[in-house]
Amino acid sequence: MKTMMKRTLPLLAISVLAMGGGLYVEVGNPEANPEAKKHKATLVARVTACHEPAKSKVVASLVNLEGDRITRTRLKVEPLSTPGVWAVFGAAEGVIEVAVTNPQFGDYQTSTLVRVSREGVRWAGIKRFNGTPPTLADLRAMLTAETALNRP
Repeated sequence: MKTMMKRTLPLLAISVLAMGGGLYVEVGNPEANPEAKKHKATLVARVTACHEPAKSKVVASLVNLEGDRITRTRLKVEPLSTPGVWAVFGAAEGVIEVAVTNPQFGDYQTSTLVRVSREGVRWAGIKRFNGTPPTLADLRAMLTAETALNRP
């Protein structure tokens, strides 16, 4: 009985998750996507695990720390030919916030913070926020870490 439960419960959990769906954003390297590379995108955002990813709304902003204030500058985001995939343009340096909503999920939002420098995207520093956007403390920590990394 225990063996059967050990085998059945993981499959049941996977089935429930698959039926319930979810809203996720994967941030990728534009070098791996010929269309994004051709248009010189900074990032590729791929919305996955929802029933209609192409209906998602993807916005991206360059996040800056100016004194004690956090500012956002909206970046250009355009859908690519693959449904559910967008190209993010601009921001050679700093922290980019990519946020995704989808009508099927109501007010639920998933966000990702990505560090970008002249050398490219710092993949190890990506922070994901599912269900609630990053707080001011989260943004400040990411921006402060970015500044510390750029010091000689």
